[in-house]
Amino acid sequence: MTKFNFFSVIILILFSNISDVFSKNDTTTFDVEIYNKLSNETYSIKKIEIIGNKRTKRNIILRELSLKENETINKNEIINIVEEDKRKLINTNLFNEVDINIKILDENNLLIEIFLIESFYLLPSIIFELSDRNFNDWWVNFDHDFSRINYGGGFLQYNLTGIADVLEFTFRRGFIRELYSSYYIPYLSKKQKGGLEANFNLIEFDHLFYNTNNYVPIFYKSDNFLKKHLKSSLEYSHRESFYNYHYFNVEYNNIKLNDTLSFLNENYFRNDKNINGISLGYEFNRDFRDIKNYPLNGFRLNFKIRKDGIGIFKNLDKWSTKIYYSNYIPLNKNFNYSFNISTLYSSKDLPFLFYESSDKIRGYEKYLIHGYSYFIQKNSLKKKILSTSYSRENEKLMKRVKNIPLDIYLKIFFDSGVIWKYNNQANYSLLNNKYLYSFGIGIDLVTLKNISFSSELSRNSLNENNLSFKLGADF
Repeated sequence: MTKFNFFSVIILILFSNISDVFSKNDTTTFDVEIYNKLSNETYSIKKIEIIGNKRTKRNIILRELSLKENETINKNEIINIVEEDKRKLINTNLFNEVDINIKILDENNLLIEIFLIESFYLLPSIIFELSDRNFNDWWVNFDHDFSRINYGGGFLQYNLTGIADVLEFTFRRGFIRELYSSYYIPYLSKKQKGGLEANFNLIEFDHLFYNTNNYVPIFYKSDNFLKKHLKSSLEYSHRESFYNYHYFNVEYNNIKLNDTLSFLNENYFRNDKNINGISLGYEFNRDFRDIKNYPLNGFRLNFKIRKDGIGIFKNLDKWSTKIYYSNYIPLNKNFNYSFNISTLYSSKDLPFLFYESSDKIRGYEKYLIHGYSYFIQKNSLKKKILSTSYSRENEKLMKRVKNIPLDIYLKIFFDSGVIWKYNNQANYSLLNNKYLYSFGIGIDLVTLKNISFSSELSRNSLNENNLSFKLGADF
């Protein structure tokens, strides 16, 4: 199921016209006049005052700050710390706007004032999306068939009790039928180090792809179910520092399959058509990006390892490890360079049901490339050509949203990689086990909450030209 859900994003943007959901994420400039009045080398932070947190609890805000009450701060570090703390608070997605002021109480003490405008925390979840992997897959491979649309709804309740917890419920109909619910609590103790997330997911397919033909999914439709998948999980998260997270996951899966699938593809599953499995996973995430939705500075390192099939259930046996690294480098004259490296290594001998697919190399959107292992490298060089905003300060319904921003970037890119096929995979030689590359140009539109819309024109190693559209940053 694709993440392409243009209609939902548009609805949320329109929703901001009657609420206070969105605003520009940029941090404001430090007050230089105050800084010039600081005559000492060090100061004590006497008090931190927080204004505007109607729901968010004070300790949740303080947890994000490097600034601490009754601690000493060096004058030369103040500007960097204040700007960094603004970014931290913005990246919680709890606030539309953040500002931090410093007041001099006396020759030794400072008062820190934090002004916040909270987001609108209850959001309707309106689903109108493609069931296919991306826009190109739907448009080219399936002739933009509108019967392949999923629809549904639900809600997202952010900051439910004021501690940044999230409650979610959604349902889908159309090409698939699905129920999903989750609850996430980021902090279980006073130390605010450990969190817990519980998920429940039930999904039923009567349309299902059972194989590929020249890297294009082949679907079969049945009057009865083809696959039912029940999944429930618990994940414990440990926040080691501001930037380092550890995740420990246990998951139960029950998959019921129709006999028809074994006739369509003898390698779709092995023996059991009722598959039970317990999975264990670990993830480490080190995130130094400035703005997570559309980063321009910093880096992210992510490592995952997972074992499917633990304990009494023996009909599920798979392991995988993934490494992901991205770096974002600001250059002169509004240029930015970014690159990404991603790798996978997993079990080589699996039924089709458990095949992995690669991270997308731009220019190959219409192809589904399975492989037990891959190494992919992506590069983007972009330049900001426009930065403007539309003021809403005088509109009564938008009191909490001062500006609607619009930034436009032009970019060039180059991607490359190799994807190694499974032992029992069909002997395709076009894309597997070969060096693949693509290059191209594109344009990014970045607006509310740093949501980005991209259009890209690329050429791949097959000498094919591709025009693609997507939501979200390059990587």
